[in-house]
Amino acid sequence: HIDARARTLRGAMMPSDVARRSIASRYTPRVLVCVEPELASALAATNAPCMRIAFAAHAFVGGLNRVARLDAENPTRATTVRALETRLGDVDDAHGDDGGDDEDARVAAVAADAVRGDAFDVASVGDACAGARDDATMLVERARREGEASVARCDAYFDVEERATRCNDVEAVDHPLGGIVCVRARSNVADVVAAFEAQKSRVLASRAFASGAADPGICFGKCVVWNAKDDGGVTRAQAEEIVKSVQQTGAWDCELITVNTADAHGSAGSFSSRMEIVSAWRDARRRGVDGPSGVNRTRKVDDSDDDSTIGEHMSDRDVECARNYMRTFTTKTLLPHIEQKLFTLSTQIFNTRKGLRNQFKSFWGRSAGATRREGEVDGYTHQSPESQIRLAGDLAFMCRDYDAAMGHYKLAHVDYKSQSAWRHLGSSYEAMAHVHILSRANSPELKKDIDHAYTQAIASYVKFDAATGGAQSALATRLKVRASVAYGEALRALSAHRESNVPFIQASAMGGNDLRAGLLLEKAAFTFVECTPPMMRKFASYMVLAGARYVRADAIAGATRCYAYALPVFRGKAWASAEEHLNTTLGHLVARAGRTKDAVDFFRDATRCAHLPANLQRERITEFEDTMEIYLRSTPIAERNDRASDLTCPLPSVDVGDVHVTFADDRESHDESGIDQSESAWNGIEQGGVIPPSLTSSVSSSNWLQGGRAKFEEHQTDVCAAGEDLKVDVKLTNPLHIAMDVRNLRVLWEFTPSEDSNHNVQTNDACGDDPVGSLVRAHVDTAKLEPRSARVIRLTITPSVAGTLRVLGIAWTVGEKKIIRGRRYFDIKAPRTRRGPNGEWLRDVPKHRRLIFNVCKTVPRCDATLEMLPVTAMNGALHRVELVISNVTQPMAKWIRVRLPKSVLRPVDASHVAVNEPTIRRNTSHPNVSEASAANAPSTFTPSDALDADGVVYALPEWHTLASGTSIRWPLWFHPSAVGRCGVRICVCYQPEPPAPKLLQYRTIRIAESVTVTPSLTIKSQALPSSTHPLARVVRLTITSECEQTFTLGRVWLGTPPGKAFTPVKYTLTPLTATATAPRVVKPGEAMETLIKCSPAGAPDSVKEPKEWFDFVGATSAIAAAEPLFAFHESLRKAAPGSRRSGTIDDGLMVTWSTPDGAVVGAHHVPDVSEFERAGDTARTPVAARAKVSWTIEHASEVVLDESAPENMTRVPVLLRARNESSQTLDVAFVAEATASVPVNIEGGGWALEHDKNAWQNREAVSLSALTVAPPTTSSITGEAHRRPIPLPPGKPVIWIGPVKRIVRAVAPGAIAEFPLIAACFARGDHVLDGYALTWTESTTSSGTPVAPSPPSPSRRARALQSHASHVTAHADDARNAPYIITVT
Repeated sequence: HIDARARTLRGAMMPSDVARRSIASRYTPRVLVCVEPELASALAATNAPCMRIAFAAHAFVGGLNRVARLDAENPTRATTVRALETRLGDVDDAHGDDGGDDEDARVAAVAADAVRGDAFDVASVGDACAGARDDATMLVERARREGEASVARCDAYFDVEERATRCNDVEAVDHPLGGIVCVRARSNVADVVAAFEAQKSRVLASRAFASGAADPGICFGKCVVWNAKDDGGVTRAQAEEIVKSVQQTGAWDCELITVNTADAHGSAGSFSSRMEIVSAWRDARRRGVDGPSGVNRTRKVDDSDDDSTIGEHMSDRDVECARNYMRTFTTKTLLPHIEQKLFTLSTQIFNTRKGLRNQFKSFWGRSAGATRREGEVDGYTHQSPESQIRLAGDLAFMCRDYDAAMGHYKLAHVDYKSQSAWRHLGSSYEAMAHVHILSRANSPELKKDIDHAYTQAIASYVKFDAATGGAQSALATRLKVRASVAYGEALRALSAHRESNVPFIQASAMGGNDLRAGLLLEKAAFTFVECTPPMMRKFASYMVLAGARYVRADAIAGATRCYAYALPVFRGKAWASAEEHLNTTLGHLVARAGRTKDAVDFFRDATRCAHLPANLQRERITEFEDTMEIYLRSTPIAERNDRASDLTCPLPSVDVGDVHVTFADDRESHDESGIDQSESAWNGIEQGGVIPPSLTSSVSSSNWLQGGRAKFEEHQTDVCAAGEDLKVDVKLTNPLHIAMDVRNLRVLWEFTPSEDSNHNVQTNDACGDDPVGSLVRAHVDTAKLEPRSARVIRLTITPSVAGTLRVLGIAWTVGEKKIIRGRRYFDIKAPRTRRGPNGEWLRDVPKHRRLIFNVCKTVPRCDATLEMLPVTAMNGALHRVELVISNVTQPMAKWIRVRLPKSVLRPVDASHVAVNEPTIRRNTSHPNVSEASAANAPSTFTPSDALDADGVVYALPEWHTLASGTSIRWPLWFHPSAVGRCGVRICVCYQPEPPAPKLLQYRTIRIAESVTVTPSLTIKSQALPSSTHPLARVVRLTITSECEQTFTLGRVWLGTPPGKAFTPVKYTLTPLTATATAPRVVKPGEAMETLIKCSPAGAPDSVKEPKEWFDFVGATSAIAAAEPLFAFHESLRKAAPGSRRSGTIDDGLMVTWSTPDGAVVGAHHVPDVSEFERAGDTARTPVAARAKVSWTIEHASEVVLDESAPENMTRVPVLLRARNESSQTLDVAFVAEATASVPVNIEGGGWALEHDKNAWQNREAVSLSALTVAPPTTSSITGEAHRRPIPLPPGKPVIWIGPVKRIVRAVAPGAIAEFPLIAACFARGDHVLDGYALTWTESTTSSGTPVAPSPPSPSRRARALQSHASHVTAHADDARNAPYIITVT
């Protein structure tokens, strides 16, 4: 226990110093104060402090510096006693009872009373409820701050239990070492002496001496008390004479103590330092007395106790008398007695237990039967050597001779252990731990020694409990708990916070006292907060365990405090089960404490119980409703905070950051088609051209480059018209397993009328209902949310006059009793991309998510519908629909514009053409629209760069005005081209009649529909190169029916799109089938194939007037009905001509069809036809790996050899057509390989001029030495008629003659270069036209005509070497449809 002086110094100590001071105050001599009953009554009657309290205020005596000889083994060794503190007890309490059956219950009751305010007083529940709302960071700070309060709370409880274990026969430190007898002043000396002897007898009759455990040879101090208020007829002078007479009888230490000698008319505080003395008296009264019999006398003294009258008649001299007497008694009586007794005991121990002979005797054992008390397992009398050794250790400890004390404790514990005296052994281990703490503060082995000492002490007490057979289990439990608590506090003093929790947790399982277990678990939990970093999960877990034990002990305040500490740790950490359990338990606890509002809050949070089964979820909601009903019934409206309660309602959950506003002029499809109806998609459509750029650019803010400063708008607003409905879509989610009826759903709003000069604001936020005379009407709705589902609820709000409208949030009611109300305020999520007035970033909210509206006066409003649109259509079918636009208001609408998706909708009237306006590109502002269509615009622009690539805008002259009540019906063709869900998005823009409101210069209508497109036909196509021309193709079509419908084929159409990078070429389509006499019909599940030859103009098989289609038999009527389909094919063509090699089928094919009855016509578009480019390429060949040049050879199929010709050879004209398949301009060259032949490489073949006219027939006889090989030439052989070329062995029957190297420069992408060549035939047979190579490289010139190369100059030769890496060479077998064979007959 820490006395008043120690508590005064506590603020300047470290935790380890506090622990040391606490232990040191425990080892102080105990002195009993014995006061005559008559004197005690007289003091109490005059409000004077009792003598024990008066002396206890001065129990600490410092400044002694007394040198004592305490060790008989080493007489020269001296110990300096600098101060001594005395523990004073009342002799009446020392008598007590003998520990009957009700002793444990009495101790438990007193201990519980010590913590009643913290564990049982429900007045402290409010602070705990407030702490449950802290976040995790605040919780750590609060827990560390309140950890000291928890220590004091536990100390108050365990101090009572610890005092209950004192004054026993185990710890000699609790045995009285002296007594102070106080008698009244009498006139007769003999009576005073007799009174002294009578009081001595009372002291020696106390239980410790009567049991034989304590040594009766104690010292006594005597004092005569003279009470000025009740002197009994004895004056002060007479009392002083009596004292002198008593001293002459041998009682030299007898002194006179005066009481109540202040002036009779003086008031309280008649002596100086009254507050200090009264505080000391209060502290002495708070400490009470030691021993189990004195726990009932212990009273907790609060600061509110009235001590104003205590010692009201005391004077400075009275206080000084008590102080002087305690100093005299300590220095002249008590301390000499301790010194003499300790020296005597040390001598006996040295003579009987030290030395080799005594150790040898101890080895063989000593009989202790004569010193045991009868009937006790481990009871020792004060005469036993063990008790004398233990007393010597305690006395040495009191004198701060720690080495001697440790030696005595070790010596005694060996005896106790050998004799199985477990209780004494455990006490010895505790004393040894105390010595370690006080004497080895800086030792590195301190923690290990403390661990060993306390662990052995607890184990000894466990054995003591087992040895007594449970007869003294209550005492054993208190001893075990005492050792465990001391062990944990020692670890805390050493800052071993991660280990200090273990003793507290182990002690909580000792005995069945739930209150004690709760205190210990709470104490263990706080040790986790003291760790670095704090272990908050463990802290919360053990707080929950402590709260459970508090609940079993019916300690509502303690349980609430613990659960409230744990709740912030588990909140929001995805531990739904733990959070729900804590909220439910706290709700029940605070409801029992009478705090209904806090119970409502906890039960409300407990309804977030998505993990629970349905029956428990209903139970949680019922508890919430019942508690809410009690709260509403018992709490006046003025004291309630309904808005805060509504905000915390968790059911249902509302997505406050994602809200969509639908205006009265918006018409949207309500089906879940999955088409893109996002705001960004609609913005792209509206800004892509349907809204006139002049309107959008006029409302946009100008920047400083355009001569003006951008207008700053802190709160982004939108515009609506008075009298029109605004629909707010909100997503509600039911997280429970039970259905939820949401009633009284309505929008919360604020409205400021523009005509109100006082700017009065109307709102329904206060009560949730529209006020009387409201200018805004919020429609009330009801919704049912299915279990574990989400639903978008559309709420409606209607302003009636112009002004500013703010949509704040929504409110609702749930529950069977309709008393659970909730509300949420919207907080729209948007990127912070706008700068505020002070440079801060503000949110840029899209139009249909803004919640502040400028309400204008009435403006025209039109409705638009798409009629006759089928719900289901076959893929490729053609349907006629009508767009109906109606003016439903009184004002006139003007300048109507309609945006259609050109891929699925086209006007029926071909004369209706789209407006010719500049295309709005992506990432381009409206002021730059004219720039986009400038003549010097970048050539890289493609339709995919447009903001609305699929949209076309129509503004017909007859749509200039639309009067009130009139309609426009516009027929359209609908043509889906893909299986699945076909989305149809139409946007209509119109303007009010001038002058239009500045805030509403135009309005739009959005129509979003979808059609289910079912399969009809599938068409697969493949193009094969034709040998007749580089552009000629053979197309193979495979047509299959994918449904239960029969289809009749109509027309196959191939179109050449305008705007190609090269000159368009017309083609002729010819079916490569037998002559058909019946229509081509595709039946369900069947497939049909057909071959179509596509011949370009200039091909050998082309016609003068090519047509790019052909019709199947009997398809005339269906073709006429399918005429509008050809316009749709244009929109499906490839986006960027020239971006890849342009071929014949680059823009695809279209095949029309109809049902047998002609009711439905349609077409299939093949936008991409897979093509085999050449013999070595396949459809899977990457474009980068394909040849950049393809070529064909045109020649006579059969040649007659003219043997009468002068050169004995026949000339055959050959035309080689090479097409540039790449996207670069190329230089293409033809080179005959024979021109590179030389005599040394004659085995490779070649040709030379004639030397022998019979050389062809006699080629084996030709000698190499007789041959003169002509050098390669590039000139014509016309001048060499007298010398004919002959083949060299082994020779070839067909060779190239004439200019055998030709170059065509600057061949544009897709263009065809022609090489007129001559081949010479020498023999009959079938011969392959080979022996040549085609080379190409990127062009550096702009000409496009073949030229004959000149002899290369050194500079050209150098350039050729530099560009050799870019040259590509192809041989004859790389040509399309190679080999080319010529037949010579």
